[in-house]
Amino acid sequence: MRFRLMCAVVATAGLVAACGGAQGDTTANGSQGNGTQGNGSQGNGSAESPTKGFLCDTEGATAEGGELVCTLMEGDGNLVWAGKDGSIDDGTNGSGPGGTQSLAEVLDGGRSCTDSGVTGYSTSFVDTSKVAYVYPLGGMTTSHITPIDHIYVYYPAGEQPAGSVLITAPADGVVVSIGDFQKTNGYPYPDHRIVIAHSCDLFSVFIHVGALSPALAAAFASGHLPEPVKVAAGDVLADDSANPNFDFSTFDSNTQLELANPQSYAQAESWKQYTANPFQYLPDPVRAEFERLSLRTSAPFDGRIDWDQAGTAQGNWFVKDTNGYRGVGTQAASYDNHDKVAHGYWDTHLSMAPDAVDNTAFIYSIGDWQGCPCQFMSKDNAVDPSKVTVSDAPTVVELVEFMQVNADGTPGDPSQPQKGYHLVAAGPVAGLLAFQLNADGSLTVEKLPGVTAAADFTGFSDKAVVYER
Repeated sequence: MRFRLMCAVVATAGLVAACGGAQGDTTANGSQGNGTQGNGSQGNGSAESPTKGFLCDTEGATAEGGELVCTLMEGDGNLVWAGKDGSIDDGTNGSGPGGTQSLAEVLDGGRSCTDSGVTGYSTSFVDTSKVAYVYPLGGMTTSHITPIDHIYVYYPAGEQPAGSVLITAPADGVVVSIGDFQKTNGYPYPDHRIVIAHSCDLFSVFIHVGALSPALAAAFASGHLPEPVKVAAGDVLADDSANPNFDFSTFDSNTQLELANPQSYAQAESWKQYTANPFQYLPDPVRAEFERLSLRTSAPFDGRIDWDQAGTAQGNWFVKDTNGYRGVGTQAASYDNHDKVAHGYWDTHLSMAPDAVDNTAFIYSIGDWQGCPCQFMSKDNAVDPSKVTVSDAPTVVELVEFMQVNADGTPGDPSQPQKGYHLVAAGPVAGLLAFQLNADGSLTVEKLPGVTAAADFTGFSDKAVVYER
């Protein structure tokens, strides 16, 4: 599967390696999904009115007496005003659930959206006849430890003729934010993030799209977007032909996902709880085409990210007292992809949830497995985390890598996945994951790389760590 930033694969066997970083890319995925929260209009966070979470111009610049620092958020590639500790939102001033910001505050500062009445899409955002396949919401891969909040749209391998892969607005709205990853991440091709406010409740976010349309390029000529740009449904936003494949998210303030603790996302990616299923906003004929292109064979064809299940081990977990999703330190990250090492904010993340395509396969996604953001299955797919409840005894999982198997039983090729593939555990045991759900809702976890038999686990040691929702 050609995630721009994904695990290396062994194509001969279709084995999905549990590895970190991005093969053949300059950076791993960094912030899980959609760039920096709150990077709206407000002069794009100009130095005249610096606000935590908004864009800034010069890395290392300070404001507010040194309390704010212009920081590069690795992965999403934006420079933003952050606290000295790397925080970009204290989670106390917003009006959303759990004290987090509202969706409009998060994605455009609440300054550019209008009550337009737009509640859905009136057209597609791509020519579906040219798309190879769609990978649904909810993937867990490399530094995307928790389920991903965007779909991936893939085209046939190789560069496409200029003008052949056009990204278009799915509904009327205003472009409120543009990011330039070619500049910040050093990509050799045009690469942008575009945020559209269709109303104060409905937003579309495109990530890794190519050369901007003439209108957007002119508005973004200075490298900033000083004023929002109106777009109509069907207007071209970008030409993605030079390096096709992109990410797409829909966020709707009327959507409230069942996240066990929304406050865990207050300091980073507080849009998570508003993640909507994008296919449901499309006109029926277009939705049918996207369902056909999805690798899933059952509804929801566009996937799911909220797998938290109270009273069980299933879902997202964060090391206690590490700021939830934001983790410790800054969101800047260090990578050594060849050695499968990729340290970053995700080090303190853990997720145990069904696979995005094959919901019968349970993925153990670990932020720091000897320095690697890794994904495993249990040996023989034997442990269902939704069945693990409060107990006086730990559950011990023998972790193995896994491979795709096509519907006809042949080995799958992750670079050219077939619709309806399923995952099977493969390879030797890489180590153990021992965890125990406690009566207070916390999770005691110990990682034992290199220990290959569950019987060899005799109890938690001083290396065990407590996780919380």
